[in-house]
Amino acid sequence: MQSRIARIFLSKLIFWLVVLFVGLYFLFSIDFKRPEQIEKETGKQLSFVQKILDSIRMPRLKLGIDLRGGTYLVVGVEIEKAIENRLQIESKNLDQLFEKKNIKALPIKKEIKEQSLILSFDDEEKAKICFNFIKREIPTLKVSLKDFVVNAVLTPAEEQRIRIGSVEQAVNVLSNRLSGFGVEGIVVQQHGDKQIVVQLPGVDDPERVKSVITKTAHLDFKIVEKVAASKQALLDDFDGDLPSDKMIVLGRKENNVDYDVESGRAYLVSAFPDLTGNHIVDSKVTYGEYNRVEVSFQLDSSGAREFRELTGNNIGRRLGIIIDDVMYTAPTIESAIGGSGRITGIGTPEEAKDLALVLRSGALIAPLKFEQETRVGASLGADSIYKGIISCLIALLLLFIFSIFYYKIPGFFAIIALFYNLFLILLFLSYFESALTLPGIAGMVLTIGMAVDASILIYERIKEELATGTTFRKALNDGFKGAMVVILDSNITTFLTGFILFKFGGPAIKGFAVTLMVGIIATILSGVYFLKSIYEFILDNTDKKTFKF
Repeated sequence: MQSRIARIFLSKLIFWLVVLFVGLYFLFSIDFKRPEQIEKETGKQLSFVQKILDSIRMPRLKLGIDLRGGTYLVVGVEIEKAIENRLQIESKNLDQLFEKKNIKALPIKKEIKEQSLILSFDDEEKAKICFNFIKREIPTLKVSLKDFVVNAVLTPAEEQRIRIGSVEQAVNVLSNRLSGFGVEGIVVQQHGDKQIVVQLPGVDDPERVKSVITKTAHLDFKIVEKVAASKQALLDDFDGDLPSDKMIVLGRKENNVDYDVESGRAYLVSAFPDLTGNHIVDSKVTYGEYNRVEVSFQLDSSGAREFRELTGNNIGRRLGIIIDDVMYTAPTIESAIGGSGRITGIGTPEEAKDLALVLRSGALIAPLKFEQETRVGASLGADSIYKGIISCLIALLLLFIFSIFYYKIPGFFAIIALFYNLFLILLFLSYFESALTLPGIAGMVLTIGMAVDASILIYERIKEELATGTTFRKALNDGFKGAMVVILDSNITTFLTGFILFKFGGPAIKGFAVTLMVGIIATILSGVYFLKSIYEFILDNTDKKTFKF
C-alpha cells in the first residue's frame, strides 16, 4: 500500500499537476464584485458568461493597447538635425583646436547649410591652411576647397553611425523616460530606418506623455552677453545681421506672460554651449524660496570641474540655463559653483516632475516628430478580449467533439492536454512580462490547431504499432518516440518562422510571433510529455491496461 502511494506521488503526472496549481495561483485572482462595478460604470447589463469572465482576473498578464485600450504612436526621428548638431560640435572643436595650435587662419564666416559646415575666408592662403588642418586633425570630416571657401561634411562612415545611433539612442531615452510614468505594458520599438513605435496601454493623459516624448531636453549652459526687451532690439545692434557665432534665445513663457519680465525676455548668447547637460547624472524636483517649484541637478566629476571653471571665470555675469533653445532662467553668478545647480521659473509641480524626468533620462541626439496617432477605447479592448476568448472556446469545443467522436477516451485526454497547453502559454507570457495582443490571441488559436496535430500524429503512430500485434505499453512508448521526430521537425521550422516575424515584423506581427513561439514550446511540453504522463499514471496505478483508438 505504501509503495503504491509513493509510486503515485512520484509519478510524472503529479509533477505536472503541481506546476498547474502553482501556476494557477500565480496567474489568476477572482473578484466577484468586479462585474457589478462594471455594470454601474457602463449602465449595461452583463450576460452570465461575461460576468464570469469579468470576475476572473490575471493581474500579472500584460495586455496590449488593442485589448486594454490606449494610444498608439508612430514617431519620426529627424536624423538630419542630429547630423547638423554634430557639425555644430565639430565647429566648436575646430575653434578650440585653432586656439590650441595657435593658428591665425580664422574664417570670417561660419555656417551650417544642407548638412555641411561652410567656412569662408578673406584670402586663398588662409583657406588652404584650414583645409590642410582639418584634413590632418579631424578624421571624421571630409573636406573640399574651392576658392576662399572650405566645405566640410561628415564622412560616410560617421554619418551612417549617427543615423543608426540616433534611432537606437532615441529608443533607449524614450524607454527610460516612459518607465518613469509607472504604467505597465508601455512598448517602445524601432520601426524601419527612422521611425519609432510607442504603445501606451491604459494611459489616462496621453497629451502629457506626448509632451515628454517630443521634448529634446538639450540642456545648455551659456554666458549671457546682453539682455533686451525683444529680439528685434538685439538685432538692431547688429544692423539686423546676427553673426554666425551668436544666437538670440527668448525667455520662457506661459499663457503669453514672461517669467523673466524684469530682466527682459531676449538674450544674446554664443551659438555654441559653454557646457552641455550631457554631464547630468541626477535631477529631482525641489522647492526653493516662497515654496516655488524647482528642479535640482547633479553633474558628474568632469562636468562639475567645467561648471566650476565656467562660473568662476564669469562672476558678476548672467549664466543662461537653456533647454531646447528656451531660456528657463539666467541668474547672476555670485561665486564659483560646483557640481550641482537649480533650474527655476517652472510653472507647476507636474511640469517640474516631467522636466526632471527628461533631464535624468538624457537628451535626444535628434528631435522627434509625431507622424501617426491611433487611440483605442477601453470598451473596444474589452470587447476584443471577450470575442477572443469565445473564439478559443469555440475552437476547443469543435476539437472536443471531433476528438471524442474519432478517438473516444484518448481524444478526451488530448483535449485535457490542449487546456494545459493554453495554461502554459498564459504562464509563459506572464512570467516573461510579454504583452498579450489581439494578434497574439490569433496565435493562440493557431497553436490549438497545431497541438491537435501533434496528438493526431502520436495516436496514428500508436494505432500502427497496435496493428502489428505489439502490446499497448510498447505501442504507447514507440508511438510517442516515433512521432517525436516529426513533431520536432515541423515545430522547429514553424518556430524559426515565428522568430523571423518577431525580428523583422511590426508591433502587431510581433504580438502574433510571440504567442506562436511560446505556443510551440507549450505544445511540445503538453502534447508530448504531459499527455504521456496521463497514460503512464493510469497504466501504473489502475487496472486499465489498454485503450481503444
